[in-house]
Amino acid sequence: MRKLYLLITLLSFACAVKAQTIKVNAGPELLRSFNHDMPFWGAGASVQGEVWVKERLGLGLNTGFLRFASTRPLIPSGTIRYNAIPVLAVIKYPLPLIKNLYGQDAMGYTFATDVHFIKDGKKIPGGFTYYFSLGYEFATHFDVTVKVGRSRFEKKDRPANVNEHNLGLKLAYIF
Repeated sequence: MRKLYLLITLLSFACAVKAQTIKVNAGPELLRSFNHDMPFWGAGASVQGEVWVKERLGLGLNTGFLRFASTRPLIPSGTIRYNAIPVLAVIKYPLPLIKNLYGQDAMGYTFATDVHFIKDGKKIPGGFTYYFSLGYEFATHFDVTVKVGRSRFEKKDRPANVNEHNLGLKLAYIF
């Protein structure tokens, strides 16, 4: 009997999702970190999928891989590059100012690699992330997005987390 209920629930969910508009986009990203005196530039790619639950509200997931690098270390023997893997929940909504213009809030967790505490060398796993994006869909299958936000990493061995303030640009193809 439990299997029957599970099957009915899954079929109901599949029918409900199928009735909605599903969009997937993927593309390269370029980011600039403003948290440090020297510039850290990030490059990578991200993928986002969203389901439009109402005509003016989309919910989705965003993930990707970003590699940040600098020409100078944080300290003389410190980090000059690190990786970030964001996994974010997305709320997307059209803005009535211009057709195909939208706003988007994304929040979740960013996993960090190649980031270590300076004093003891322990790895830093990552931290909470929030981005606001302003995007525009054009030419049927293309999307350009400007985003601003932060990931919370502790790279300077301070007791509190350090915010990685980023400004980014993404050009995506919509499938």
